[in-house]
Amino acid sequence: MKGMLNFLEKAGLVKSDPPAEIRPEASDAAPPADVLPAATPSAVTSGVLDAEAVYAHAGVPPSVYPAERLLRLVDGLSAMDPATRLMAIQAMDAADESWSLADPLADAAAKIQALAAHGQQLQANLQALEGETQTQLAAVASRQEQVVGDIRKQITELEALVARELSRAAQETAGHTAALSAATDQTQRALGDIAQLSQRLQSLSAQFGAPVTRPQE
Repeated sequence: MKGMLNFLEKAGLVKSDPPAEIRPEASDAAPPADVLPAATPSAVTSGVLDAEAVYAHAGVPPSVYPAERLLRLVDGLSAMDPATRLMAIQAMDAADESWSLADPLADAAAKIQALAAHGQQLQANLQALEGETQTQLAAVASRQEQVVGDIRKQITELEALVARELSRAAQETAGHTAALSAATDQTQRALGDIAQLSQRLQSLSAQFGAPVTRPQE
């Protein structure tokens, strides 16, 4: 097996992998995958999925030959046609007793299930957020309608008060103006009468001379 791997590596078809890191067993207290939080810092960072966090949270057991290692091997043999690549991998499997194709395939199945559950939870959380957002939007629209209605009612009442005040002020202004005009006319007539009467009285002096002053007794 080592000879075949060395040959493939020298040909540039595969790349040696470091020993697979065995993840610690998942805690018995970990919640099931169907209640996995949608967007925790350990699962999603800046919109990028942290697959290892998803697998760990779902309790995917460690594998002696993880699915990702088999994927890298497949990629390394991508120059081969599918049938030859399958035969080569099966030959590696048969020659190396430390792992079996069943190991990465079982690991892949468990991880697919964990990812599917996580995706379902993401969708469920999004739907819940959409429902909550719709409720909040409806509350905002209702409050806006109520507040704007009250303000418009107050504006209507204030406009009515303004109209009444303008009407009353116009009436009072007209009354005061009319009174002043009447007083002005009356005064002018009285002044005219005074001037006319004074002129007639002064004509007496012109006709008969200055009045004679009587001596005091």
